[in-house]
Amino acid sequence: MLRALDVLEGTWRLEGHDLDGSSPFTGTVTRRWLPGGHFLVQTMQMDGDEQEGAEYIGYDHAQQTLRSMFFSNEGPGPFCSFALEYVWQIEGDELTIWHGEKGSPARFTGTIDRDAGTIDGQWEWPGGGYRALSTRI
Repeated sequence: MLRALDVLEGTWRLEGHDLDGSSPFTGTVTRRWLPGGHFLVQTMQMDGDEQEGAEYIGYDHAQQTLRSMFFSNEGPGPFCSFALEYVWQIEGDELTIWHGEKGSPARFTGTIDRDAGTIDGQWEWPGGGYRALSTRI
């Protein structure tokens, strides 16, 4: 299951906006394998913002799924006591990421275009969300 994440490796330019078209944003996401190949590390930086973070994505043998923990310079926030936790799934060219657990209403759904080097999708949660396009650079 870890090898499904290979398509995400590299540096990506991030562009997006709220679902209503407002609040545009840009940034950079970089994903690289730690030596040994057990964790894909994702770091991000939003342009014009002090927000930074690192996410460690790996295979949870007990739950037989891809899971991650995201650590932000803003701290754990109101939704968790330690780090934000996610469940990842790649089926073909479809990427789904749920906050907390699989089936959560807070989720990212996107399509990977391997030839174009893009991931197009959106984060949605009760009461909000945003569209995002990632382009490999």
